Amino acid sequence: MFQKFGLWAKIMVVVGIAIAGVGAALTFTNLANLRGLVHAAERSALDAHLQALKNAMATEGRNAEAMAALVAGIPEVQARLEAGDRQTLTDWFVPGFATLSSRYGVEQFQFHTPPAISWLRVHLPHKHGDDLSSFRFMVLAANRNQQPVRGLEGGVAGLGMRGIVPVQRNGKHLGTVEFGMNFGQAFLDKFKQDNGVDVGLHLFDRSGGHFQTMAATQGKAPLLDAAALQAAMGGTVQFGHREINGTPLAVYAAPVYDFSSQPIGVLEVAMDTSTFVASLRSAQWTAVVVGVLSIVLGLALTQWIARHITGRLQQVTQGVQQVADGDLTSSIHVEGADEVAALACATQAMQTKLHEMVAQVGANAAKVHRAAQNIALAVQGQAATSTQMSSSVAEITTTMEELSASSTQIADHSRSVVDIANQTLEGSRKGSEAMQTVLGRMNDIRSDNQHSLQEIVALGAKSKQISKVMELINTVADQTKLIAFNAALEASSAGEAGKRFSVVAAEIRRLADSVTDSTREIETRIGEIQDSIARLVITSEKGATGIEAGISASAHATERLNDIVSAASQTSGAAQQISLSTQQQKTASSQVVVALREIVTASAHTAQSITQISQVSQEMTELSAHLDALVHQFKLRADALQAPQPPQAGARP
Repeated sequence: MFQKFGLWAKIMVVVGIAIAGVGAALTFTNLANLRGLVHAAERSALDAHLQALKNAMATEGRNAEAMAALVAGIPEVQARLEAGDRQTLTDWFVPGFATLSSRYGVEQFQFHTPPAISWLRVHLPHKHGDDLSSFRFMVLAANRNQQPVRGLEGGVAGLGMRGIVPVQRNGKHLGTVEFGMNFGQAFLDKFKQDNGVDVGLHLFDRSGGHFQTMAATQGKAPLLDAAALQAAMGGTVQFGHREINGTPLAVYAAPVYDFSSQPIGVLEVAMDTSTFVASLRSAQWTAVVVGVLSIVLGLALTQWIARHITGRLQQVTQGVQQVADGDLTSSIHVEGADEVAALACATQAMQTKLHEMVAQVGANAAKVHRAAQNIALAVQGQAATSTQMSSSVAEITTTMEELSASSTQIADHSRSVVDIANQTLEGSRKGSEAMQTVLGRMNDIRSDNQHSLQEIVALGAKSKQISKVMELINTVADQTKLIAFNAALEASSAGEAGKRFSVVAAEIRRLADSVTDSTREIETRIGEIQDSIARLVITSEKGATGIEAGISASAHATERLNDIVSAASQTSGAAQQISLSTQQQKTASSQVVVALREIVTASAHTAQSITQISQVSQEMTELSAHLDALVHQFKLRADALQAPQPPQAGARP
C-alpha cells in the first residue's frame, strides 16, 4: 500500500514518523531527566535535614559532656565526692536541677562510683546505690578508661544523649559525673518546628527482631517498610515516597549509632514535596506542548519541501517520457543547483548520447549484415573437419581408460600394504611408550622408597633425642621431690603456721611422682617405636633390592621394543615409497584419460559451436535488417541522418 503513495506523501509519512519519534523520545527523555532532577533535589534536601538532625544530636552530646566536665572540675565537688558527702552535693545540685531541666533540656544528672554504682541521682535524689554494670556500658567505659564518653545509650529512663566525665582528685580516680539530655518526643518536635520536616526514631528490638517507634512527629508507625528499615540499619541509606492524607512525602532513612558506633535503629526524615510535584507537573505540561508544536511545525515544513521537490521532478519526468516515446530532439531543463537539477542535466546528457548512438547504429547495421553473410560461408567448412577429429580422439580415449583401470588396482593393493605396515609401527610405538611409562614408575617407586627409608632413619634419630628429653624430665622430677621434701621439713618446723605450706609441699611431691611414672611409660613406648623403626629399615632395604631388579628388567624390555620399533619404521617407509610410486602412476594415467576426455568433449563442443555459429550468422543477418528498421523509428535531427559521425576515441559505447 505504501508503494502506491506519491513521492511527496512518502516523504511526509517517513519524515513525520521520524519527527514524531524524535519528538516523543526527546519529550520522554526530558521528562525522565526532570523527574530524576526532582528526586535528586528531594534527596539532597532530605540529606541536609538528616545532617542537621545529626548535628543537633551531636550538639546535645557536646552540651552534656561540657556540663559534666564543668561539674567534675569543681574542687569542692571533688572533695565532697572523695569524702562520700552525699548530702552536701544533694543540697547543692538538687534545687538547680529544675532550672537545668526546663531551660537546657537536662533530664538526667547523677554521680557514679566505680565500676558503675549510682552514688547520687540528682534527678531522683531518693534513689542511690544501684549497680548499673549490666546495662550502663558508658559508665563502665568512663571509669575503666578514665576518659570522657558521650553518645546515645539506653537506661532506666530510656534512650538518651549522655555525656560522662571522670572525677579525679590528686591523681586519684573517684568516679564519674553524668548529664543526660532530652532525646525523646520533645527533641523531635522542636527539630520539626525549626526545620519544617517530620522526624521519626525507630529502635531495633533484637530480642523480637522488629522495629519499635521511640518518638515520631508523623504518627507512630514507620513511613518505610520493615525491609527498607533493615537495609537502612545495615548502612544503606533508603529513599522513597509516601502519600499521607493527600500530602506527598519524600522519606529518607539512615542508621543511628550509639556511643560505641553500633547501629541501634533508624532515623526517618520526611519532607512535604507538594512544591516539587507541582513544579514537575508544570514542566511536564510545558515539555508536552513544546513537543507537539515541534512535531506540527516539522510536518508543515516537510509538506512544503516535498511539494517543491516533486514539482521539479515532474518536469524531468516529462522530458524522460518524450525520450521514451522516441523523440530525441526535445530539451530537458530544470532551474537550480541541487540534486534535481543535476538529475535533469544527467538526463539531457543521456538524451544527447542516445541521439549519437542511434545515428551510429544506423550507419553500422549494414556493415554487420554483410559480415554475418561471410561468417556463414566459412563456418560450413569448419564443421566437417571438426567431426573427423572427434572420432579419432574417441578411439584413443578408450585405450587409455583400460590402462588407467589397471593402475588403479595396483595402487589399491599398495595402499593396503602401507596400512598394515603403519599399524605394525603404531603398535610397536605404543608398546615402547608403555615400557617407558613402566620404567618411569619404577624409578618413582625407587625414589619414594629411598625417601621413606631416609624419613624412617631420621625418625629413629629424633626418638633418641626424645629419650634425652625424658632423662632431663626425670632429673627435674627428682629435684622437685627434693625441693618438696625440704619444704615439708620447713613446714614441720614452722608449726601451725606451716600446715598449709606442708599441704602444698605434699601436692608438689605427688606431682613429681606422677611425672616420673609418666616419663617411664613414655620411655617404654619410645623403645617400642625404635624397635619398629629398625624393622621398617630392614624391610625397606629388601624392597629397594627388588625395585632395582624390576628397573633392570624393564630397561632390558624397553631396549628390545625400541629395536622392534626401528624395524617397523623401516618397513613402513619402504611400503610408503611403493605406494607413492603406484599412486603417481595412477595419477598420471588418470590425467591422460581426463585430458583425452576433455579433448573429446571439446571436439564435440567445437562441432556444436560451429553449427551454432552458422545459425547465429543467419540470425545476425536477419537481426541487422530488423535493427535498421528499428533505427528509423527514432526521430533524429536532419544533420545526424545525413552524415553520421564515427564514435570518438575513448567514448562509452
